[in-house]
Amino acid sequence: MFPDRWPFFYGWVIVAVAFLGSGVAVGVGLWGPSVFVIPMTEELGWSRATFFLAFTVRGAIVGFSAPFVGPLFDSRNGPRIGMIAGGVLMGASMVGLRYVEHLWQFLLLFGVAGGIADLASGFVISQSVVPKWFVRRRGRALGLSIAGVGLGATVFPGGIALLVNAVGWRETWMYFGIIAGSIKVILGLFVRTRPEDVGLLPDGDSALDMQGGGLYPTRMADDERSLTRKEALHSRAFWMLIATFTLVGFGIMGFQTNWIPFLLERNFTLASAASGVLFYGIFSGLSRPFWGLIGERVPPRFLLAGSTIFTGGSIFFFLNVSSLPILAGYMAIAGVAMGGFLILQSLLTANYFGREHIGAITAMMAPAAIVSTAMSPLIMGVLYDLNGDYVYAFTFAAVAWIAAGVVALMAKPPNRAIADSKSDS
Repeated sequence: MFPDRWPFFYGWVIVAVAFLGSGVAVGVGLWGPSVFVIPMTEELGWSRATFFLAFTVRGAIVGFSAPFVGPLFDSRNGPRIGMIAGGVLMGASMVGLRYVEHLWQFLLLFGVAGGIADLASGFVISQSVVPKWFVRRRGRALGLSIAGVGLGATVFPGGIALLVNAVGWRETWMYFGIIAGSIKVILGLFVRTRPEDVGLLPDGDSALDMQGGGLYPTRMADDERSLTRKEALHSRAFWMLIATFTLVGFGIMGFQTNWIPFLLERNFTLASAASGVLFYGIFSGLSRPFWGLIGERVPPRFLLAGSTIFTGGSIFFFLNVSSLPILAGYMAIAGVAMGGFLILQSLLTANYFGREHIGAITAMMAPAAIVSTAMSPLIMGVLYDLNGDYVYAFTFAAVAWIAAGVVALMAKPPNRAIADSKSDS
């Protein structure tokens, strides 16, 4: 495997790895477990809040560990080794869930072991590695790489639902773990941290292009001002972005993990509920490359604000969904609206702070944002258990999304983040 000898720019291989890795990551951490909620809680006698406690533990492991391991994602071999090791651990922990009888076992396997495995997931490749390979084409590269999240929503709920109905939830965890873990290990073999490590330049440019002798004058990697982690921490933009991402965290995971349980309680069949999520996955995945392209031309913070505020308002409509056609329509619109968040999050961070230390900077943002994301299912579970329905839980999610949009509007770029006059784009 010689990245400098491929017939096309190897950065697109990194994008493909991130695409598939993100799909596996969200399938394992979100869409897959949502199918297990009802069969596991009914058989094991757990409440919703008890089940979702494992999500909080998983997120806390990632959030509090990320600042310490973040700089490794800027190193030559850190992302590759981390993804391979994470794949082995993820697969083994999921296979172990086949034998779960007690809550502590679920917390240990899905929460602790799963959290450690997530430290080098496909999202790390999208957020920390893809931006190093692209500058001019960063938006479209991120859009394509994170489109894999839609793949996770498209493939995993329906596939896992079929397996659960066929062989039961215990055997399904085992097959799920073997397949997902193997995919992650194989993908890890292709990861390279930055183009310079293998004799290439960002965007596939040549040395002639970098010296201004190409056919078109454009912004190249050497023109991008990269802030150190210390410089980023001293910027107002860093903290405004953290606030934005943290608020979205409160509104996204708890909301999405409860879609299937909510729909089942509204007399949708499991197949219909999974079909609704399928629509979300399709439209979410298809829209993400376009979000990336638009983000190269329109200031991403404005795009982020618009999409989050719209998403928050649409949740009140979802509370009243009553038929499969209405559900399909809502999920299609929600897929487009929510589909832009991860791209715009990564694009804002890379554009504001540059590519050299993006792994370390992204990791410093992780504790608050990941912990809020992990707490969201637990909060939703508690609100559900207290009230017996999802009205208060989903209203909480809606308010979080809207607040995130307001804060995003105030997240102006740091003065020296990018030398180019389009630093906000």
